[in-house]
Amino acid sequence: MLRLFLSVDMAGSTEFKARFTGQGADGWLSTFRTFFTSFPLMVAGQIGFAFLDEPVTPSIEVWKVMGDEVIFTVVPKTPEEVTSILIALLRTMRLYEDRHFTDVPLRLKGTAWLADFDGPNIEVEVPELSSGQAAYLDYIGPDLDLGFRVGKFSRPGIMALSLDVLEVLLSGANADKAAIYLLGKEPLKGVMFGRHYPIVWLRDAETPFDFLPWEVEQDSLIAAALAAQPAATEDLTRAINDMRHYLKRVHGRDRPAARLGG
Repeated sequence: MLRLFLSVDMAGSTEFKARFTGQGADGWLSTFRTFFTSFPLMVAGQIGFAFLDEPVTPSIEVWKVMGDEVIFTVVPKTPEEVTSILIALLRTMRLYEDRHFTDVPLRLKGTAWLADFDGPNIEVEVPELSSGQAAYLDYIGPDLDLGFRVGKFSRPGIMALSLDVLEVLLSGANADKAAIYLLGKEPLKGVMFGRHYPIVWLRDAETPFDFLPWEVEQDSLIAAALAAQPAATEDLTRAINDMRHYLKRVHGRDRPAARLGG
């Protein structure tokens, strides 16, 4: 079974909280309480809206909250579901910022990755966190580690993707709803035996980047994205195949394509 994991993190939160040093948590607490209570509800609403004309709506759940980050999990059945979920999450991020962050220096950034639980990853029940009939499951494995590392590439207003998510998305009939950017490669600690990992960004094809001027000035990756065009499918496929070829030839590791619906 493949699970899709979706992280949404607050950019600028450390500096924002530091404003209130010596004043206690009262200055920033309400901002964060509102995010962790309201944002998941908005995500569920936007997912429902995206699948309004479909017979089944994917069930998206909060897996855990870590610091200023909320992580969702969902089991998609088709590549088309993956694309629709990602676009709905991006839309929720924009709506939330417009509603709650207009007067504070905070942004939302996202990351998406897949984990195979018929393969090297496991589900672990944590009895201390379970309640009643609902078991609390934690997820552990190399795909989870990869996803958290890919989050290094995320920036405000976009989603950083793992190559597995990218490959699934490209196979869907609605892939044209997403604009995908290939922005070079960087090393990720403990990932792919040290080989540089492709930086893949996704935005809604109908909505341009909305980076703020100082974000562009301070981040060369953001500036490069603004000057770039969405990547051609051939280039994205080549990045996936190059990594798969490297793992096979150099390390004897097969990395088959992700298959949904199993």
